[in-house]
Amino acid sequence: MKLDQMMGYVVDRLYEGLTGGTADLPLPDDVQLNFIQPGLPFHESFFDFAIAGPFSGPTPATLDYFRDLVETLMGPQDQGGGEEVGEAEPRPMGMDRDAAIEEAKRMYQQGLLGSWEQWSRLVDFIPANKPTGIKWSAERGAGKHKHVSVVYAQNNRNLSDVYADTLRLCEMADDELDADQEALIERMRNLLSVEVDVEDFLTGEVTKENRPSPAMMAYTAKKQVYEDAVIEYATNLAQANNGTAEDLTRWQQTGGIYKRRATEALRDWIANGYKNDIERAQAMISHITGRSMVLWKDNLLQQIDQTEMNTTGQFGYAFQPATVIPGAFARSEGWTRFSERSLATKMSSSSSTRSGSAKFGLSLGFFTIGGGGGGGSATREQNYEMDSFGIEFSYAPVEIVRPWFHPGFFLSRGWRPTVGFERDYGTDKHSDGKSPPSGAMIGYPTKALFVKDLVIHSSEIVRHMKAHESHVSGGGFVGIGPFCIGGRYQQSNRSSQRNFSYEGASIRVHGMQLVGFLSSMLPECANPHPDVETWV
Repeated sequence: MKLDQMMGYVVDRLYEGLTGGTADLPLPDDVQLNFIQPGLPFHESFFDFAIAGPFSGPTPATLDYFRDLVETLMGPQDQGGGEEVGEAEPRPMGMDRDAAIEEAKRMYQQGLLGSWEQWSRLVDFIPANKPTGIKWSAERGAGKHKHVSVVYAQNNRNLSDVYADTLRLCEMADDELDADQEALIERMRNLLSVEVDVEDFLTGEVTKENRPSPAMMAYTAKKQVYEDAVIEYATNLAQANNGTAEDLTRWQQTGGIYKRRATEALRDWIANGYKNDIERAQAMISHITGRSMVLWKDNLLQQIDQTEMNTTGQFGYAFQPATVIPGAFARSEGWTRFSERSLATKMSSSSSTRSGSAKFGLSLGFFTIGGGGGGGSATREQNYEMDSFGIEFSYAPVEIVRPWFHPGFFLSRGWRPTVGFERDYGTDKHSDGKSPPSGAMIGYPTKALFVKDLVIHSSEIVRHMKAHESHVSGGGFVGIGPFCIGGRYQQSNRSSQRNFSYEGASIRVHGMQLVGFLSSMLPECANPHPDVETWV
């Protein structure tokens, strides 16, 4: 049995785990699967930022890691030297406990933010339909591996940049209000404000200005009274819960008075402060004008700008954040286990043996030899027969979440790119919707596929790895299909750790690695509605 046939079977199983489909069926046209060749190693601590947020402290899942960090900063503890056997002496080369805890907090927080930024930048890409610089001869649906479309590659554009440029360099359909809507808005606005004559003290010139209406001024005054009563109630309650016994006794005797004041202030606001009328008028204006495509685009742009102002990376540059769901997947036990200890024997007796066709992106029968320190890589064919081959690993698909990104905008038919967008990107289409598609933004990654605890049972591959021992020990890697053996973790605090070990005729790869992405492909867009007459 050849290596590429057995690895093809393994890729089928990964496909099923990622898509929930069957390996014999091709992906729908609006989905693209990109395997990474080889995978990227990650330590489980890399995704701690996704558990409770990148600005949080240790969680129950990370307490052991935080404790180890504190112990490391405190330094080794000298044993002996006291009057009693085993009495511990102070740690002369490390920090005291309080200082170590504070420094551990800083380092832990720095690690969360760094990982968050790295992951956000890693998934901020637009998939390429056909990668360049990689041996690739597949067309969609070619060969028996119909689901393997392309090897992971980018089109050299960031998703966040194209999305922001789209919003800034597009025209929106101008939804004009009819006469009844304009009259209703005018009536509601008259409830909120009045137009008054204002005379300039020096020149005597009279101008028109909008001022709050009497109803609006009454609304604001009664609202302030109510809010003050609520704050007074909450302040006294907090003082009773956290203060002295005298504070608690006073609250028990007078707490009802503060609560009644707040309740009465609310009733007065409703009865004499026009609360319901004012808020209904505001809601009515928001409802009618909020259906505007122009306003929708403006709200999306505000989210982009606010995120950019509030999210700064390690080197002072803004980035658009991304996270994963479930956040604790890396440290959880909910991974699916794949185990075939005698895969060669099983496939020899199976009628569904996969073909070793090279007409797809993933070179399953090849070893990829990669250089350390950012060096290049070379692919060598090692397509020999294998009488004994087994593989085990756990896998988990996770959703990629971007709070700032709203792909539904692209599906609407009330926008079109400006001449400026077409000039900058060389096209007026984000996607032509064809198969294969082309355009400035044919799709975006929605899921990531991770594997961990990989074990390869093969004496031949063990011999091959040992033949490249000096290369791997120097920071290089060996890739087999979508799996990475060797290499270093993709984070600075783990970069010195080797990620595999030999166990007789087997290789155990420690930790987890990212092996693929699932991308959603856009239909034809922009696709403005032909009935739109006015663009702004």
